[in-house]
Amino acid sequence: MIVQELPDGRLWCINQTSHAHQAEEFCRRWGNGAFAPPAPYGPVLLGVSQHDNGWYDWELEPELRPDGYPMDFIHGPDWATKLHLWWRGIRRAFDQHPYAGVLVGHHAALLYEGLLESLHLGEEEREATQIFIDEQANVRAEARRLLGADEVLAAALEDEAVEAHTRLLQFGDLASLVVCVPWAARRIERCPVDMAETFTAISMEFDERRITFDPWPYGVDHFEVTIWGRVLEDRVFPDADAYRQALAVAPGLHKCWSVERA
Repeated sequence: MIVQELPDGRLWCINQTSHAHQAEEFCRRWGNGAFAPPAPYGPVLLGVSQHDNGWYDWELEPELRPDGYPMDFIHGPDWATKLHLWWRGIRRAFDQHPYAGVLVGHHAALLYEGLLESLHLGEEEREATQIFIDEQANVRAEARRLLGADEVLAAALEDEAVEAHTRLLQFGDLASLVVCVPWAARRIERCPVDMAETFTAISMEFDERRITFDPWPYGVDHFEVTIWGRVLEDRVFPDADAYRQALAVAPGLHKCWSVERA
């Protein structure tokens, strides 16, 4: 769950699965004379759109923080549950297409490799996280067994291509989080240029209506991205049942941005 505090004090609650769909919108038109498109296109975009599908069941019964404020993905749930959600998402994506599962797993592994030293984890949590990271090699090996006879997919499973396609996923993921959390406008590092070994930084700016990127990685001059979530009047709830009941009847808020050249 993403929980954004609106200017009037209300809370805008956005499902991780909705955010993942918006992340895919940010990647859908990738590719022009300077930036190579993903290949194979369909499985890569499937991986982007499904990268947070492990949260689906959790968001059917979302939780509260200890202070009664709605739980977001930064503050919870506990570490073992998060790893379980990741595995659930990897397996679901893998069942839809093995290459999508590879990208979801590598995305999670890259996140935790970068954060492992800075996270305040116990020894058991740290060991479990390292095992999770290491096991992504087995996910990739199984995908190669299933897909290796296809020339295009076999090439996409080379380490450089997996890395590039995962970095595209992470571009869409971060671009969506920047406008949904929201976070400050930023440079998004390691954006894939040739879907192999070349990467660059892309600067992102946004307001309530418009998003710009520089350099421009798309094959169109402009397009739209959207996101939908529910709006809560209350900020704190006595228990999870009260929160879930309020969320079930809460009105929706749909936002749309025009994505344009800087």
